[in-house]
Amino acid sequence: MSNFSNGNATTARRSKNLAILALMLALTIFFCFVPVTFPGGVTLALMIFPLLIVTQGYDIKMSAILAVMMAIVNQIAWYTTKAGQLMAPVWQNPLVCMVPRIAIGIVSFYMGYGLRKAFLRPKYVISQTGEKRLINQKQLYAKDFAIAAASTAVGVFTNTALCGLFAVLCYNGKVLSENTMISIEFILTWFSINFVIEIISFSLLVPPIVMALRKAGLIPPTVMGKEIIVEDNSEKKDSDNFDATKSDSALNTDISSAEKQI
Repeated sequence: MSNFSNGNATTARRSKNLAILALMLALTIFFCFVPVTFPGGVTLALMIFPLLIVTQGYDIKMSAILAVMMAIVNQIAWYTTKAGQLMAPVWQNPLVCMVPRIAIGIVSFYMGYGLRKAFLRPKYVISQTGEKRLINQKQLYAKDFAIAAASTAVGVFTNTALCGLFAVLCYNGKVLSENTMISIEFILTWFSINFVIEIISFSLLVPPIVMALRKAGLIPPTVMGKEIIVEDNSEKKDSDNFDATKSDSALNTDISSAEKQI
């Protein structure tokens, strides 16, 4: 019966994972082919947003699959709907377009995984009856939120840094259309505004979305480090108080008996 239940749970989890992967891929495709422009003409790399959510809620397998799919879809977009843009010749290079996207999935996932194993240590109290009770749930929640934010920020930084690095290495000094020359200054100007907005907004948005999906049962429980078991001092204290009361009562009885004898 237990094996049957475990099999059902595994199948259900796999189905949920596939559903989430399909949803995140659909969002990725939408953001790749339909860029969203914000006031001031700022266009953010929203296609990496679903991947950042997956890296903080799922395993490396799902993170890697979505990262590769996003890289392929983004590459196709730069040869089709985005082919007329100024930076299209740069983004059509797989080193600039695909490698950084795949790196996001790997770096962001392992950043979060490592920090969770190191700092998320559940603390349990075991009562005299053998009951196991978690006593630092709020601290774990706060730390998990902070880790998701930090890992998201690292993912955004990885994407921007690698895109800029490969763009400079491959195209530094080359002139694009409209007499625009690729240089370190041009790349820094091109990426700087987007980078600041992305690293702040994505780091604030990803953690609550991950927590909400986990609460809804769509994301498996978070990875944690080694458990900490502490003694249930409350029961020991009650027992000591009971013994002390019993001793006082016995002492009072002895005194009363002595007074009667006198």
